[in-house]
Amino acid sequence: MDQDDIGIGSFAYAVGEQECKPADIAGFDALWQSVSPNTDFAAMGCETYRRMPGPALPYVADTVRHTLADAGVSPAEVSHIVFATSDPTLARLPHDFAIRVIDAVGLTGCVPHLLSFQRCCSSQTALRHGRQLFTDPRVRNVLVVALDFTPDDRDRVRNYALFSDGAASCLLTRGTPGLVRLVASSIHVDEGGLRGRDSILSRKKVADKALAAVLETSGRRLDQITKVFTANLYQPLMLFNSAAAGIAPDRVHYVETLAAYGHCGNTDWMINLADYHQKTGIVAGQTYLAQAPAQGFHACSLLEGSA
Repeated sequence: MDQDDIGIGSFAYAVGEQECKPADIAGFDALWQSVSPNTDFAAMGCETYRRMPGPALPYVADTVRHTLADAGVSPAEVSHIVFATSDPTLARLPHDFAIRVIDAVGLTGCVPHLLSFQRCCSSQTALRHGRQLFTDPRVRNVLVVALDFTPDDRDRVRNYALFSDGAASCLLTRGTPGLVRLVASSIHVDEGGLRGRDSILSRKKVADKALAAVLETSGRRLDQITKVFTANLYQPLMLFNSAAAGIAPDRVHYVETLAAYGHCGNTDWMINLADYHQKTGIVAGQTYLAQAPAQGFHACSLLEGSA
């Protein structure tokens, strides 16, 4: 997998245009206490969330257009588009969603793919799948698109995250350095978690497996990772997960996006990478970790800066 000729870049994202506060959700205090009794939501680090007032299609089309414009690639030059979403969002999408996106953007001759059933880890599998499509030497450009949204505000309040609405995309291109390249990728399953019987121990075990796999494959060490881009779970969980993995809290980029957007499902790690690059900058040769914890799964993608 460690090949230099496939660059990943032009990350873009669009979150729901309506900015809302948790208190705007009808019966929020009761909902919060029902999922997390005797805890103070103010300590969770999530100040607002974003709502899509209408269909997700315009958001997806918008982020794809931004990705292609940034890369200087025309829609006709894209061979494949790989969509990733969580199981609940998949059930909400119209059956012809991929065709609607292709038509809206003008992706003539583009083959659609779908990755799901891995909850918020699906987008990392989509990235790996997109990379594998380059085994066909005729493929030049592959889009990866992640999206998640929650129509009913009452369903947003969970004991691990406040759900928000968003879409994100990036472009994989042959022969172009891009922003990063994929060095190693791994996803592991927590069988108890799949059935709602996960525990602190089982979540740590599956996270350790996924992280160990990408470090072993890449031949790199944990202390070589410059920054981690992960899911926007509540801040106490983020701090616990970082400590359990041996990662210093200041190496995980999420605080500002968590406060502003909450948890946008499969898009989180892409949003955090894009936000970090805009504010600080991905550095060529440095190692970065994209990480996705989800109930029943844990995914890691080790990236090397090529900007």
